[in-house]
Amino acid sequence: MLKSLFFSFIFSFCCVSAANPVIYRVGIRTNLEFLEKGRPERLDLYYPADPRPGDKFPGIVIIHGGSWCGGIRNADREINIGSNLARMGYVCISIDYRLATAANLKKYGRTFPTVIHDCKKAVQWLRKNADKLNVDASKIGALGCSAGGHLAALLGVAGPDAGLEPESSGKKIDTSIQACVNFYGVTDFAGFKSKSAASKYQCNVMGSLPTEKPEEWKRMSPVEQVNAKDAPMLQIYASNDKLVHYRQAEIMKKELDRHGVYNEYILLDGFGHQFNLQRWFKMKLPKFVRQRVFAFYDRFLKNMSAKESARRFAALENYEKNHPEASHYGILSLFSGKIEKTEQGIALDFRGRKKFFEPSFDMHLEKLVPASTAVLREGVKVRVYGSKRADGSLECTEIHSPVPYSRGIEKYYGILRKKDNSWLLENVKSKKVTNLIITDKTKIYFCKPIKLSELKSGSRIAVMHSRDYGDIGKIVYGLFTE
Repeated sequence: MLKSLFFSFIFSFCCVSAANPVIYRVGIRTNLEFLEKGRPERLDLYYPADPRPGDKFPGIVIIHGGSWCGGIRNADREINIGSNLARMGYVCISIDYRLATAANLKKYGRTFPTVIHDCKKAVQWLRKNADKLNVDASKIGALGCSAGGHLAALLGVAGPDAGLEPESSGKKIDTSIQACVNFYGVTDFAGFKSKSAASKYQCNVMGSLPTEKPEEWKRMSPVEQVNAKDAPMLQIYASNDKLVHYRQAEIMKKELDRHGVYNEYILLDGFGHQFNLQRWFKMKLPKFVRQRVFAFYDRFLKNMSAKESARRFAALENYEKNHPEASHYGILSLFSGKIEKTEQGIALDFRGRKKFFEPSFDMHLEKLVPASTAVLREGVKVRVYGSKRADGSLECTEIHSPVPYSRGIEKYYGILRKKDNSWLLENVKSKKVTNLIITDKTKIYFCKPIKLSELKSGSRIAVMHSRDYGDIGKIVYGLFTE
C-alpha cells in the first residue's frame, strides 16, 4: 500500500512539474570583477532570482561583438540574451575582454592570446563560484555574437592541446564547455578576408599578418581546432549579413560534420548582422530563433527532451503575455510620467502595469530648471530642440544647458559657439555648425544634476533610459521636469 502511494505521489509530482514549467524572475548584478587584480574588465551576472530548494542551473558565458576592438558587455543585444536565458533557468555572465583599442595596442602590442584567455577565465570563474551561484559546474555553455561568436566557437573547440589555456598559479580549473552557440561569427579566422586582405581588426588582435605568424593565426581559427570531442554547436547566421558572410557557418559545419560533432545551422532569410534572440534592430525575428536556442541548451545542458523544452517555451510566452511589464529585455526608453517611490524602487506606469526601476552603477539624473539666456555660454555642451528652416538654420523651441551627459540619441547635441551676436551649434561628432534662431518663445532650461534621494513620489520624468532585465530596469539616465 505504502509502495503504491509512493509511486502515485512521484507520478503526480512529475505530471505537475511537466504541466507547469517554472519561469523564473530575472536577477541581475552588474560590474563584477572576474580577472586578476588591476584588470579593468568586468562582467554582469544574470540569474534566476527565485530558485527552488536544490535547484542547480547550467552556466553560460555571453561574449559581445565589436570587431575585437569595441562593443560592450551591457549593450541591448547582450541584455536581451542574458535576461531571456536567466528567465529560463540559466545563470549567465556577460563579459568584457581585452579589446584591440589604440590604447591597448600601444601598451601591449596586440591582444592575442589574452582575448581568448579572458573568455576561458570566465568559464573558470563560473566553475570556481558554482556553489555560490547555484551553478552545475559540469554544464557550462557559451554564446557569442560577431567577434564574440568567433570567441565562443573557439571556446567550444579549443581544448588543452590547442595551446590557448590561461596560465594559473594555483589549482587548474577546467575551461571546457558543453554547448556552444555562435551568432554570425568568423570561424575561419586565418582565411577570413576583408576585400582582398586580412581584416585590419584581425591583424590588430594578432599583432602580425597571417603570412608572418601562420601557426598563431591557425590557433585562433575555430575551423582549425575541430576534433571529435568538441561541444555540440548551434550556428545562426543571416542571408543579408554584409559583415560576416554565412559561408563562415558552412565552412565550420563542414568541419564539424567531418569529425562527427553534433551541430545545427540556421540561416535567416532577409535579416542582417547584429540581431539578438528576438530582434534585428526594430524588426522582429521569427519566434523559432529564440525557441531553437532554448531547445539547444535545454537538450545539452538540462538533458531535456524536445517536448519538455517546447512546453517550457509555451509557458514563457504565456507568462510574457500576462506580464507585459516584464517581457522586455534590452535597452528601454520611457517618455514622460509621474514616478512613485516604493521599497522596490521607482515605479512607473508601463502598458497599464507598474514597472520597477533601480539605479545602475553609472546612473545620471538631471532636473530641468527654467532659466534665461544667461546660462548660454561659449564652449558649453547643450541639447537643442526645434525645427529646421529652409536656409539650414534651426528655430529653437527648447535649449538645455549645460548638458554633462549625452543620451546618444539627440539630433541636435553639441557645443555652443558664438559669432558676432548669434549662437551656433557645433555637432560633437560631425563638427557641422548650425545657426541657432533663439526667440522670445524659446524655452531655456538649466540642467541640474540631482540624486535619487532628492526625488519624491509625484516627480514628473520627461525621459528615462534604462537597461531592462525583464522584471527590473536599471536606470542609466533620467531627465526630470518637476
